[in-house]
Amino acid sequence: MLLAFAVVVGAFQAPSEVKSTRLGVMTAPETAESAGASSAPEADVAKASEPSTTTTTGQQRLRFKRYAGMDRSALSSALKRPALLDGSHAGDYGFDPAGFATSNEELYGLMESEVRHCRLAMLCAAGWPMSELRGDDLLLASNGRAPSLLNGHLLDSPTFIFVLGFFALFALQEIRVLGTPKKTTLYGYIHSQDYAPIADEWPWGVAGDWDFDPLGLYGLVGNDAVGRKVLRDLELSHGRIAMLAVLAYVILEVTTQKAVVDLFPFLFANF
Repeated sequence: MLLAFAVVVGAFQAPSEVKSTRLGVMTAPETAESAGASSAPEADVAKASEPSTTTTTGQQRLRFKRYAGMDRSALSSALKRPALLDGSHAGDYGFDPAGFATSNEELYGLMESEVRHCRLAMLCAAGWPMSELRGDDLLLASNGRAPSLLNGHLLDSPTFIFVLGFFALFALQEIRVLGTPKKTTLYGYIHSQDYAPIADEWPWGVAGDWDFDPLGLYGLVGNDAVGRKVLRDLELSHGRIAMLAVLAYVILEVTTQKAVVDLFPFLFANF
């Protein structure tokens, strides 16, 4: 499992000139000469890709509304594509059969919720079996199972202290992020440039932008708008798989009363 938890955001820089050793790029203010040289080909590309919108950050163009001409979901032709899911954002396959998102604001809130659950699930997908392999019996539920609401022992001391501490740290990070305008952070500003063509209908930037990238991994695939979107796609893909994995852990341990590591010993033989 890949932990994409550090693939999000950075520190504040002035918007007129962004420098970042983590990104490995420098975006300087555009001169009149460079603007004139690049405007014609960009206009041709935008015209050719209608109704999609493109922008350039670094070397690669980010395409918006790529599903605008499609009636069916990109995930399955049997499903109708919701109008709001037009392919502009990471992890978008035009899939919302229950119709949860009825406005862009609601869609952004749901995207924020999903990316948080993805990150927690990725940590849990790795931490759950590791706790059963290496955890002290005092911290585990019966039969060596990881503590959970259904397995029990989650709210017992001292397990509850660890749970409380984890969520306290999570809450402090949330408070810090909510108190910092996104456009005043490095990646927040860069995301605002990436999404400039649709800023009127989507002013919130990128969901999950936590101003946190200590390892400088966000430019791993490419130091441009497309590379950043690829990393966000990967994070969501791994997070969705992790959520399904954690759900499987819960169901298996409740129904069998056995630890996951005991049910699938061949997966954990080297641990």
